[in-house]
Amino acid sequence: MSCKIFAALSAMPILLSLQVAAFAQRTAPAPKTIDVTGHGDSSAKPDQMTLSFAVTSHSDSADECTRKESETSQRVVSALKATLGDSAKVSTADFSFNPNIEYGNGNATPTPSAMRAEEPPATWEFKADVNVFADSMDPLGDLIQTGLAAGATSVGQSGVSQMPDELNSAPAAAAATGSVTGYSNGGAAYQRFKRMYFISLTVVADGTSPPDSFRKGTVVVDRVETALKKQIGAQGKVEVTDFGVNELNPQQRPGFAQPLPPQPQHKVYDAQMTVVVDSPKLDLLGPTVEAAVKAGAARLNQVSFTLKDDSTARKEAIEKASADAKAKAETLASSMGVKLKEILRISTNAQPHPYVVYGNQYMSGMSSGAAMMHRESASSPQQAQMPVTPREVSFSADVNVTYQIE
Repeated sequence: MSCKIFAALSAMPILLSLQVAAFAQRTAPAPKTIDVTGHGDSSAKPDQMTLSFAVTSHSDSADECTRKESETSQRVVSALKATLGDSAKVSTADFSFNPNIEYGNGNATPTPSAMRAEEPPATWEFKADVNVFADSMDPLGDLIQTGLAAGATSVGQSGVSQMPDELNSAPAAAAATGSVTGYSNGGAAYQRFKRMYFISLTVVADGTSPPDSFRKGTVVVDRVETALKKQIGAQGKVEVTDFGVNELNPQQRPGFAQPLPPQPQHKVYDAQMTVVVDSPKLDLLGPTVEAAVKAGAARLNQVSFTLKDDSTARKEAIEKASADAKAKAETLASSMGVKLKEILRISTNAQPHPYVVYGNQYMSGMSSGAAMMHRESASSPQQAQMPVTPREVSFSADVNVTYQIE
């Protein structure tokens, strides 16, 4: 018994010393620090250019408009590839399709509707969007006409979307597609996506009550959806993406004086697509713009000059920012009468700044250059030289450093 008591007593100083040491660590003062930020810039001659062109089409027919847009875009792409060769990367994006109303010079005189003695029940409006997705733009014009004939009120949004293609559970399929969408049953589910063109058709139906407007609207939605599915078949997808029932504003109820809108002349359609090309052949900027415009591009959006490999410029900017931060820290420590110790924290942010020339500036300069050449030699057609000289693109970096001082 006495041995156990002696052993317990002999262990107490060790426990007390450990507790005192732990307490001392918890109450130790935080180290004194200073924070500085250094900035560095570098520049290099650009070796890569990116041009963005707008291709537009206008027609009285939806089918003709999409056909013209597709044909013109292909001509522009072919012209860019022929001018720049295999080194160029050409892609299309931002496809849009919009119906518009053209009004004549003489608008109809607005006439108010007759006023009723008693206010009628509120009018309710049902609205739904039916989206149809296709593998290409070719069938979109016919699909619009089919949807409108089936009862759709108008054409809403349009564009390009990425749609799931098929589900693959094997990792090899993910390696081929490079996309992982989620997890299922403890394992990763891999999914492949494909490019789809879509048009949204809007269905609107009015009623005297929510059930009335909903009943009328769903009949039309079913009819439009059935007609589109029958036409697109297995080459696309049709789905209802949004719907709702809302009460109209009191001013929109029957019985309130409402001016009639101007009588439309006719409906027209507009389509637009962006064609983007990347190339290292900066000396072919002028011929590239000329070839795209001759092939049907409506305008040049912009030209961006960048670096294909910015690692050297990034390294130089970070080194300058680090030296700037160190010099600031040394000056600050010397002026405050303290000494720098080790670095506790450091972070950096570096980013390139491409040189961008917008299309209106470029085309204005090209027109002026072409006019000058024409005055100098009207007998021999010459190509306008590039009106802008690619300036060096810049690269900036910021380095944030926390020093411990004593």
